[in-house]
Amino acid sequence: MTETTNEKRRLIIDGLQADECDLEVFEEWQKGGVSCVHCTAMNYTFDNTREAISALSRWRRAFRSHSDLIRPALGADDIVNTAKDGKTAVILGFQNTLPLEDDLAMVEMFYDLGIRSLQMSYNHQGLAGSGCLEPNDSGLSLYGKKIVEEMNRLGMIVDVSHCGVKTSMDSIEHSTMPIAVTHSNSLSFPGGGAELNHRLKSDEIMKACAEKGGMFGMVLFPAMLPGGVNCTLERFCDLIEHTVSIVGHKNVGLGTDFVWRRPLSYIKQVRTGRSTFDMASVIPPKWPEWMRTPADFPRIADELARRNWSEEHVDDYMGENWLRYYRRVLG
Repeated sequence: MTETTNEKRRLIIDGLQADECDLEVFEEWQKGGVSCVHCTAMNYTFDNTREAISALSRWRRAFRSHSDLIRPALGADDIVNTAKDGKTAVILGFQNTLPLEDDLAMVEMFYDLGIRSLQMSYNHQGLAGSGCLEPNDSGLSLYGKKIVEEMNRLGMIVDVSHCGVKTSMDSIEHSTMPIAVTHSNSLSFPGGGAELNHRLKSDEIMKACAEKGGMFGMVLFPAMLPGGVNCTLERFCDLIEHTVSIVGHKNVGLGTDFVWRRPLSYIKQVRTGRSTFDMASVIPPKWPEWMRTPADFPRIADELARRNWSEEHVDDYMGENWLRYYRRVLG
């Protein structure tokens, strides 16, 4: 972290990590001065209700055991107060509606247990909507629309990062509150060269999300970077500036999708799910040399400042935009 960053105690918020509930992860957040992380609180991405509760219980224990490093965040004030104390606030969410099973009442039950975000589908077809790998995206189901309505009533983030095009657009249009693409990148970036193009978002989706006050979190997962693991910090910041040209300075931030400490079994299952016998690589993602762990986040701020970004715009990107969004949606 640079001297300037230390002096300012800049608010740094990551809109999505799927990393392990692990002391080493928490320590890297501390080293990077990370103020808040929205974490996927699932043992696997395809948890049912019982498995999801088990995953939540791990986070409950972690909050007790590592209270010197992390605290739970249910709203924006929790983030601000935790950051003032030099700790990292943690927002918990699910990257699938599977923990609800077929019971709409479970939205409120999980809200009461601390969940503040739900993704409407994860790559494949679900009861709520279609994932980005589905050849026929039928959009939000009636059940999916009811889930969105419950989330709006309670104050929860509607996430469409892994959703198909129609399910994403339906969520934007049906939600009375701004939604989020918590972790993706722009499909239209010139010479993008990303491996997982199905996970990138079109200008149409990005603009529609931003026009309703939604947030776009930019991912550092190598397969979604231009050039993959060889993507440079400078190239990533080119991508940031391209994204800003689509959604504006006030609707974009980090959404790294770090899975730095997850085991190989996790990496495999998120690529196949339970509905396919497809083989998947079990090689964990290798991160670019300039972004090995969350302790390296301040490097992005330094590069944006070098490009003569205003202090306000750097602060917005690194965390203030997410904070304003959380204040509006979560309260």
